[in-house]
Amino acid sequence: MLRYWKNACLFLVVWLLVAVEISAQTLTTMVNTGASSNRVDMVFIGDGYQAAELPSTYVSHINTTVNHFFNNSLSSPFGRYQNFFNVHRVSIASNQSGADDPINNIFVDTALDATYNTGGTDRCLYFNTTKANNAVNTALSGSGIDIDMRLGTVNSTKYGGCGGQWAVWAGGNGSAPEIAVHEVGHSFAGLADEYFSPGTYAGGEFSEWNVTNNPNSGKWNRWLGYNDPSSNIGAIGYYEGGRYLQNGVWRPSDNSKMRALNRPFDAISREKFIDQIYREVDPLDTWLINSSTLVDPSSLWVDSVDSNVISVEWFLNGNSLGIFGETLNVNTLGLAAGNYQLTARAFDNILNTSFSGGALDWWRLSPDLLRQSVNWNVSVTAIPEPSSMALLACGLFGLFLRRRQS
Repeated sequence: MLRYWKNACLFLVVWLLVAVEISAQTLTTMVNTGASSNRVDMVFIGDGYQAAELPSTYVSHINTTVNHFFNNSLSSPFGRYQNFFNVHRVSIASNQSGADDPINNIFVDTALDATYNTGGTDRCLYFNTTKANNAVNTALSGSGIDIDMRLGTVNSTKYGGCGGQWAVWAGGNGSAPEIAVHEVGHSFAGLADEYFSPGTYAGGEFSEWNVTNNPNSGKWNRWLGYNDPSSNIGAIGYYEGGRYLQNGVWRPSDNSKMRALNRPFDAISREKFIDQIYREVDPLDTWLINSSTLVDPSSLWVDSVDSNVISVEWFLNGNSLGIFGETLNVNTLGLAAGNYQLTARAFDNILNTSFSGGALDWWRLSPDLLRQSVNWNVSVTAIPEPSSMALLACGLFGLFLRRRQS
């Protein structure tokens, strides 16, 4: 009998350890380009992946998606801003693989209750956001990571996805990366779907940037007639049909990614992504301390998020020096003794058409969001001219020699 109880207790301990391991949420940082406080932190979570599938299938699904975000032209503007992002994944095991599929009477036991037919639309695949948020909050506790973009992959091959607080998609489907980028258009950029079915809208104006209830509203007139040379979207205008209804709603382009997969984002949607990125990230990470006046500094410096994207122009008392770069050699300015203000103005170089190759025409709003300035108060003291110093040194040396001879 004693041996029986010992075996039973051992079985219970092993079962509890396995249960804890299966239910645990683990955090892995896949890409770290800088401090979370000045990056867009992408956080992935998966549902319907059993413990044995987490290091293989789950990681593969995420890697494929991340590569599509940053290395595929159809996902622009993400590639240009790759160094503005950190990428993390939270792993949580499910008891069974897949997702509920009510239309086909399939029900499985998963950690986040992923299911098709959300809201009565079969292809709308979504999961329990409360469980997802609890899982990532537990995993990220104490890490200092601030979640900016929430992405959920589900271990299913059936086409599907939906965007809400989370961008969710079927990670095993052949269109998974494109679905993910489209759904992020909803969850991160707040864009509307641009596809439609018969019906007429008769309500007020929409909050989303890429749809309007009035073609005369001028909502995206700043882009009217623009034809992106890098895509085959065609001219920006007011095309009727969008946000699920054929009439009474207008979209900016005939057929962009918010209407159909395997298309680029149009100018309005791309601009909204850039807007959202810069609401999370400033152009500069760090700079030479400027809390007090600097006396005779030899140089000043700033460190940008990405020097290929961010340019830095230097100013003296508000006037451009015509000098660009992350470091300014103060000694070369020939400043007389006195007090000065030196400024580094960092900006996304899509704002400047004078750079080689011309600027990317991606932004037609106020430039303020895409730039940042840092000021230093500098005191330059009187320094003898090199020739005077040389004469003084020679004189002292001569006096020394005369005393030695005497």
